[in-house]
Amino acid sequence: MNPYVFEPIRPVVQTKFGKLRGVTYGDINIFMGVEYAKAKRFHMPEEPQTWEGIKDAYRHGPIAMQVLAPNTFSYYRGLHMLELQSEDCQNLNIWAPKTLNGEKKPVLVWIHGGGFFGGNAFEEISFDGFNLAHHGDVIFVSINHRLNVLAHMNLEEYGEEFKNSGNAGIADLVAALKWIHENIAAFGGDPGNVTICGHSGGGGKVQCLFQIEEAAPYFQRGICLSGARYGDLYPANTEEISRATTKAVMNELGITRENIEKVYDVSFADLAKACKKVSNPLAWAPVPNAYFPGFPADAGLMPFSKGKPVIYGSTLGEFPMVKLTAEEKAAMTEDDRIDFLKKRFGKDADRLMDLFRKAYPDHDILDLAYADSSRRIAAVKSAYSHAAAGCENVYLFLASYCVPEDGRIPIWHGGEVAYIFMNEDKVLVLNEAVYGQKYGQILSTMVLNFVKYGDPNNKYLPKWETVSEEQNNTMIIDQVCRNVAHHDDELMELYDKVCPPFVLNLKMN
Repeated sequence: MNPYVFEPIRPVVQTKFGKLRGVTYGDINIFMGVEYAKAKRFHMPEEPQTWEGIKDAYRHGPIAMQVLAPNTFSYYRGLHMLELQSEDCQNLNIWAPKTLNGEKKPVLVWIHGGGFFGGNAFEEISFDGFNLAHHGDVIFVSINHRLNVLAHMNLEEYGEEFKNSGNAGIADLVAALKWIHENIAAFGGDPGNVTICGHSGGGGKVQCLFQIEEAAPYFQRGICLSGARYGDLYPANTEEISRATTKAVMNELGITRENIEKVYDVSFADLAKACKKVSNPLAWAPVPNAYFPGFPADAGLMPFSKGKPVIYGSTLGEFPMVKLTAEEKAAMTEDDRIDFLKKRFGKDADRLMDLFRKAYPDHDILDLAYADSSRRIAAVKSAYSHAAAGCENVYLFLASYCVPEDGRIPIWHGGEVAYIFMNEDKVLVLNEAVYGQKYGQILSTMVLNFVKYGDPNNKYLPKWETVSEEQNNTMIIDQVCRNVAHHDDELMELYDKVCPPFVLNLKMN
């Protein structure tokens, strides 16, 4: 395969709505910017219109309007791709291996992070689906959908046409899954073998979809990466809070029920400005109601999803509040490390260090300074909620690999995604390439086995036990992997008290 040139003969597929023409790169057919729905502002999504002839799907589609200027966290190590923004952003991208004799391949659906307020399907260069499709022999689909105020402003009091406007962004994802269910066979995919996977806010969206009955027929299992949500970490949105916030925004704009039509004419810039004035722009989130009853750890897992296998994961380093260069860390003696931790954690330092050594005996004691309890606790609580509902295939992992490029600090929030998608070479210049590639093999094989068979166990791991109502069996994924239970309960409990969690979306006013 020529790594620089797409094939001159381009693939054409027949969908429910019309024909699409993509491009072929090696053995992978790629279709980008495929419209899966359309929607009027603040309305529920509808099916796209049909068309005659062949529509080209060569380029990325527009991303959702962004309430904040695009600026990814430095430790994402990805290329933030500045895409065209539009309110008409309901589009998806497909990487599909060529198939023979009617073969139907498993489907992995990727849902981007950024809370419920930002991000996009191509936010990171590591979100490219080619390598996982090519090496893993699966179909990879990524989705753009409405975000922030356009996705979650609860306008129900302003007219029947705005019913469920507080969950429009999640409804977009349901529409995307329906489109995939009805059309993916034309690309060689198996509509009866679909796994949804999301990181951070995308993980929260995966949890939402587990709770929505309309979505239930369209996927068979889910993966939530550092995105599990529960009330203590993410203060729950409510009907009351969402309506009060909406009213404050409408008052700022001078819009009432009587002149509600003006809401369609307000520019997004003015809408965002009003939102920022009366609320935290990061706080827009799904509204619990008859459509979406709430997250599993808060509302319990819905009965129609209890048979769906799920993986909950987090990383040891998630959101470190400590900044040390590799040179500074390398220059520190053991006494320096302990002194640093005592200054950081005060009277609780000795107990935290004892608990960390017990939980992570192979780690540098300084890694305690990079630890984060919030995502780990949320993952455990969410896994328990699935087990309590009778779900028998609940898997829990913690990625603790120390990345050589950063003086061997524990892997951060989102750092595992590049390895899962076999794109670590795109975002890390690995000094220890052998270890990085091995780690990528472990994580990608874990996900691929789960996507194909519903079980993440593989040759790189010891036996991975499932979570029960009493036991939080966890696979520690590192250069040497181990299955443990309750190994860090005391550590996380104390750490959570000593260090305030990184809370992304604060309560709305």
